[in-house]
Amino acid sequence: MTLLSVKAAAREDPEGPALVAADGRRWNWRQLAAEVERVRQESPGRVAGSRPSRTVTIIDASPSPETVFRILAAIEERVPFAPIDPRLPDREIQARRTLLATDSDAMAIMFTSGSTGRPRGVELSRAAFTASARASARRLGWRDEDRWLCVLPLAHVGGLSILTRCLAARRTVVLADRFDAEAVIGLIEREQVTLISLVPTMLARLLESRFRGPADSRFDSLRAVLVGGAAAPDSLWDEAIGRGLPVLETWGMTETCSQVATALPDGDPRAPVPLDGWDVRSRSGRLEVRGEALLSSYLDGEGREFPFDAEGWFRTGDAGSVNSDGSVTVRGRADEMILSGGENVDPAEVERFLESLPGVGRTVVLGIADPEWGETVAAALERAPGSGDDPAALPPDLNGLIREGLAPWQRPRRIVWMDRFPETVSGKVDRAEVRARMLAGLTSRHSKP
Repeated sequence: MTLLSVKAAAREDPEGPALVAADGRRWNWRQLAAEVERVRQESPGRVAGSRPSRTVTIIDASPSPETVFRILAAIEERVPFAPIDPRLPDREIQARRTLLATDSDAMAIMFTSGSTGRPRGVELSRAAFTASARASARRLGWRDEDRWLCVLPLAHVGGLSILTRCLAARRTVVLADRFDAEAVIGLIEREQVTLISLVPTMLARLLESRFRGPADSRFDSLRAVLVGGAAAPDSLWDEAIGRGLPVLETWGMTETCSQVATALPDGDPRAPVPLDGWDVRSRSGRLEVRGEALLSSYLDGEGREFPFDAEGWFRTGDAGSVNSDGSVTVRGRADEMILSGGENVDPAEVERFLESLPGVGRTVVLGIADPEWGETVAAALERAPGSGDDPAALPPDLNGLIREGLAPWQRPRRIVWMDRFPETVSGKVDRAEVRARMLAGLTSRHSKP
């Protein structure tokens, strides 16, 4: 694994392809290094590191080549930086800026998604990004022709890590300027993309597009489609595998500098195995991890928090287990467990059942405060792709199927149909907004079962 340095890349492989923009513009490593030097000269007070302090440089992380230049300039000059997605509401951008009013020794400060609570700054070191890139390379390998398509936001660790992996390996990043299914398919075909990282929502939209069936030649170049960031329904996995996409389930988070576990390319695509350098265990049903790519600390309004035990284990927010073959099963967010009438209800388990019903697409299951039961189970449902608004496309006896398939305490007491779930800027379902809409009753289309 080589240096995280665009200058070093330019010396080693000056004419090698480095960056391709959505509009077709291209840069080799020599040209990319020249763009980085231009940014340094134009913004010496923000990027070039001329200040004696380690104040964080804030980068407007729009999906553009200029953002890539700025990020690489900060990495080159070892200036701590924080990419912030400009699509966020002003109040959320300001909340992030407030957290950054401090000096830092991190390479990058990322933010937890904020979909279920207030964002926190996550300090990630240069060593963490290097270790993460090395572990990914050992799992997936590198080929001379590899091109990694970046459709994930550069303000999130999944998108930024594509840039750092390719920088370390001297491979090509193909940068999408937005996620549009047809545009992404066009980029895959035009640029002969070999690697792509997606959240389940993006994968679902690719499959909803004008897909030409299992032998669709537009996807022939792909050798790995990493799917992570949120739970994906069984039906989505079945469809992707049935259509011949080389999907691999991956599990990670901001605090782990992206991937912790990824399915083996020649193994079960739904059995993520810890990457080299990671230890994973389950204690009381909660997954814990330890490894070189862990965060250094959290930043919050009170200062820094170091969320490790004496042996260096980090307790994640995910419920799950480690199987006898070493693979990891992630069952969902542990802090979303519903307690109804003294019974624990796993939202992910209920979601998987509901998503197996005909006519039902994605689901969100959550707890609603109740004076008698403490919490009751509520469910928001999307219609399956192609079902439209035709009631005949839905199960004829939804309530009966729920009674047959779920225990009494697992059954949703309220069901809300939504045209399409709201999403965070990273493409994940915005569970907090789904809850707000459910409580407000804005899109109710179905009575209680």
